[in-house]
Amino acid sequence: MKRLNPYKIGFRTIKTAVGMALGIIIAKLIGLDNFSSSAILVVLCIKHTKVHSLQAIISRFVSCILILILGSIIFSLLGQNAIVLGLIVLLFIPLTVMIGVQEGIVTSCVILLHVFNAKVIDFHLFVNEVLLLIVGLGIAFLMNMIMPSMDNKLEEYKHKIEKQFTEIFYTFSKSCFDVNYSLEVPLKEVSTEIQKAKSFAFRDVKNHYVRNENSYYHYFDMREEQLEIIERIQQILKSMQSEDVILHRLGKLFAEIAKNVNSNDYTAMRLYSLYDLHIELYEQPLPESKETLINRANEIQIVNELERYLQVKSQFGSLKLYHEV
Repeated sequence: MKRLNPYKIGFRTIKTAVGMALGIIIAKLIGLDNFSSSAILVVLCIKHTKVHSLQAIISRFVSCILILILGSIIFSLLGQNAIVLGLIVLLFIPLTVMIGVQEGIVTSCVILLHVFNAKVIDFHLFVNEVLLLIVGLGIAFLMNMIMPSMDNKLEEYKHKIEKQFTEIFYTFSKSCFDVNYSLEVPLKEVSTEIQKAKSFAFRDVKNHYVRNENSYYHYFDMREEQLEIIERIQQILKSMQSEDVILHRLGKLFAEIAKNVNSNDYTAMRLYSLYDLHIELYEQPLPESKETLINRANEIQIVNELERYLQVKSQFGSLKLYHEV
């Protein structure tokens, strides 16, 4: 048996209900014919983001004005009957697709039916329909100006991903002191979390008319790139066959990175530590066995990957919130 979704009233639902009521009240007070249609306009134009809502409003306004002119002319010439109505729709839909306002087709059909049912097609009808559009679309625009802040949710994603990174690096650290230690870390779960966070951050971009980028989005993008490096490090660590001094140093470095995953001024110090480790690696005596040779090659790879990991963070810099920019 299919499980029912939980019953809840969301913020968008509240805005839709309030907007519909306001649309009908205002249109009725002005004395407009077909005043209830303003509620349909409100419902169709309340979207998840401000930018999407504005795009929907523009598309619907343009397409409705277009159908109002087209319908008035054709009905006046050919008469108000079902065949002419079908002909107008047949011509109109490809036209909206051509000029990129097809999102307003449903709304336009409502306006077209007003013209179809009108006793007289005159200037009064034209003004009535335009005012209906202004009331309905205007209220939808005002409702969509009220959007809850996404910063708290984005911060929540940020802290969760940083915590997962910390756990991964602590696991890597322990494996450097015990090559038999399990390296099973939730990389897929972290990847899924980053994708969700990026999607949410992109929605935040669409809630600003002027701002075209979001520092959180770039932050999660940076973490995604770092996660790819972490996956490679995990595979290298799995192939380690024995412990040595360099591997123990790497273990300490992994622990330091784990403690400072969210630090902005930490990267330069760790890059310096890696530079020292590079020098120590090349000063080590040549491997005398195949196992030692494999270990040495793996350690050099890990150092290179860690350097890339830290450089990615260094290039990103610090996370700046919009109100701080």
